[in-house]
Order: sequence, then structure tokens, then C-alpha cells
Amino acid sequence: MSQCLRALRQVLLILGLCSCSLDIPVENELTDPNAITSVQTAYEALSSAYTSYPKEAYHLSLLSDDFVPTFTASQDPSSYRLYSYTESELQELAEGLWRSYYEAIRDLNAVLTRLPALRPTLSTQEQHQLDYLEAEAKTLKALCYLELLQLFATPYSDTAHPAGIILKDRVEREELPRSPKAEVADRIKALLTEAITAFASSGTPAHGSAPGFLGRQAAKVILARLCVYQGDWSGAEEATSGLTSGQITRSLIPEQIADWRSGDQRFALFVSTIPSSYFSRIYLQESNKKGSLAYQLPRSLYLETGDLRRRSYVVDSTLVVDATTTRALQLPGKYVQLILERNNPTQAYVVRRSEVVFLRAEALARLGKEDEARTLLNTYLSACHATPIASSHTGTQLLEDILHEKQREFAGESLRFYDLKRLGLPIVHYSPNEVRISLTIPADSYKRTLPIPPSERSNSRIGTQNPGWPNNLHQP
Repeated sequence: MSQCLRALRQVLLILGLCSCSLDIPVENELTDPNAITSVQTAYEALSSAYTSYPKEAYHLSLLSDDFVPTFTASQDPSSYRLYSYTESELQELAEGLWRSYYEAIRDLNAVLTRLPALRPTLSTQEQHQLDYLEAEAKTLKALCYLELLQLFATPYSDTAHPAGIILKDRVEREELPRSPKAEVADRIKALLTEAITAFASSGTPAHGSAPGFLGRQAAKVILARLCVYQGDWSGAEEATSGLTSGQITRSLIPEQIADWRSGDQRFALFVSTIPSSYFSRIYLQESNKKGSLAYQLPRSLYLETGDLRRRSYVVDSTLVVDATTTRALQLPGKYVQLILERNNPTQAYVVRRSEVVFLRAEALARLGKEDEARTLLNTYLSACHATPIASSHTGTQLLEDILHEKQREFAGESLRFYDLKRLGLPIVHYSPNEVRISLTIPADSYKRTLPIPPSERSNSRIGTQNPGWPNNLHQP
């Protein structure tokens, strides 16, 4: 590895991909054709896209049924309004997500458009590294498109509303129409297919084994997510083929509290860098100096005493009901345990290795391979020391089991929101401590699809607003 690439690796490890190190501002850097002159500067530019990629798992989990408010939830009005599906809060979330995703896409386009001119100036080894970098950029762009589609378009099965999102391939601002969902899905698949092929043939990346980057396995999981989103079960089975071994062990499970600190590669296929204050800001109430958790897990997701995940996935607590009655609670524990110990994490999991089990199990079950699906899931549950799925569970019951165990595994990691939307399941929210149902968002509610924000509505070619949302939204 050349001296400049060693320096690059050290920079990225130290900064955790926090920013580009070029001396010129990002906007100028991205539009200057002379800015990317080596593999090192290409990675520095790519790092800005990694940084721009939004980190909103917590807020999307509030919109799903992963959390139940505690009596202190109202002390954080913003999150409580989001949990209550208040239009203004949904609009503000939409504005921030849209901007962040398209900032990342802009940065990725800047990298991708500069690479062809750079390639002839490089050695053979550097060209292989550039191939790997290009695959990373295409994978991250595909992930951004997929999540935009899941958030800002109606479910894929909704043929009455075909509008998807905007496909952008240039750095410069353009007024473009929304492409149909099917066209966006085809573009995502093409990007991932190209990336998977390039990853397989390009060898070792310039950044070595530094955590935080995308690779071939992550690209295949994202492809499986796309197939599940489309209902392409054969595609999901094919994408996950070879990603699970016959001997699934506890090595996939972040058992220890410290395992959530730095995106450990034993469990991570892709992690995102976050500010050290990120989780403490969103999970803990600032009004309490010791920190108090505003949301708990619903009882249906509680982990059993012997489950190996319990120590690091949940925080055990007790609710005092009255002078003579208490009730055991389980609060979200991923990352939170570290915060309570004043040891804030700086990276968050985006794609975990265990997700393959659940994506593949659902695909197999829907293809009629129920015994194979049940065996796969039970192998993982046995590794967790959790209760396996009964052999008598078939059909709809088996699918419900798979989805329930997936929610238990990934509570607080945003995946549940996407599942509820694609499956058209009602979203049920509760008053503090599950005393009663406070809100039900039915499958046909317009609030399940975020509005195209006012910042983009000025685009004369954008077309109609998402169903149910007015065309004349105001800036939040």
C-alpha cells in the first residue's frame, strides 16, 4: 500500500468519515473537475456522501410500533408529536430526510462522474482500488434511492399511484420529474448488480479493513431488501444465497453492551458514523441530569430471561403501579446502555449480518419452502437461546412468527416501519405504559407516506403531491 493510501486509512479511521479534508468548501470541491486526482482524494470525496447519509432509525421507529411511551415521553414534545403522527412533525421529518438523501446522492454523483477521467492516470493496483470505490458509491446510491422510495412513495403494490422519487445522476441542480416506482426499482437493481460484480473482481479496498464501509455482502442484503419490497421472493432467495451458513452461531449476536459501541464487524455489514451525542440527545430526557428513557418496548417484544440478547438489547426496569404493585419493564437497550455508562457510541449499525436470516426466511416461506424457512429461523433463535417456532406453525402463522421475531431482533433500527408499510399492516400506538390504544394508523392513511417537501415542490416538473397531502405545504 502506498504511503498516501496509508495516510488515507489513518485519516478515515480517526475521523470516522466525518468530513472531507480538502481545503476548498464541499460545494466547490464537488463541482471542481480537478478536485479528485487520486484514489485518496476520491475516497475523501466519497466520505462526504457517507456523512450525508441520514441517520433517522430512531424517528422511523417512533412511527412504527417498536416503542411505547413512558410517563416522561411528553417531556420531549418533538418526539411525542412524531409518535402521534402530527402533520407538522411529519413534514419536518420529510424535509430533513429528503435533503440529506439528495445531498448524499449529489456527493456520490460527483465521485462517479469524476472516476472515468481519473482511471487512465492510475496504476493497475490503484485501478482495482478505484473499482472497489466505485462499487461502494453505487451501493450507497442504491440504498439512498431504496429508502427514499420506501418513505416518499406509496407501497410498491399500489398501482393507482405509480409515482416514485427523482432519479438524479448529475451534481448540478436539475428540475426533474418523479420517475415511476418500477423504473426506480430497476435503477436500484442495476446499481447493486454492477456493484456486486465489481466487488467480486476488484480485490482489496484502499481502506483495508476499516469499519464503516460498504462491501459485497452488504450490497447483496440491500438487493434482498429491494426484492422483498417488490414482492420478488425468488429474487430475495437468490440474493441471500450463500450469505448464511448451515451453522449459524451466537457469533452473529451482539451479546455484550460494548458490542454496540463501534459497529463491530463481527455483526456489521455497514455502519454509519454519528456524533457522540446522537443517542443521548434522542433517547434520554435532558430535563433529568441522570437521564430517563422516554420510550419502552411493547410487552410483545420482551426478551426471555435466558435469551443471550437480553443483556445488550434491553434495559430492565420496574414500573411502580401503586403502593403494592410493580411491573417489570424492558426499555430499549441498544446503544442506550453505553450512554447510561457515559460511554457514548460513535457508530450505528445500518446493515447487520443477522438480517439475512429474516429476509431469507420470509422469502422461503412465501415460496412454499416452509420447513426450510422454519429451520433457518429456528437455528438463529436456538443460537440466541430463545424459544423456537413450533413445527405446527405454517402458512399465515409462520409468516407472522417470522415478522414478529424480526421486529424483536431489530426493534429501534427502522426496519419495522418499512415492513408495516409494504404489508399494509395497521400501526397501533399506545398511551403511556400500554394502558390503552391511543392511535391507530390504518393501511390507507396518507400519513404513512411522507410528503414531498416544499423545497422540492418549487420544481415545476415534480408533478402532484403524494395522496392526501396538500400541494401548498408550508416550510416547517
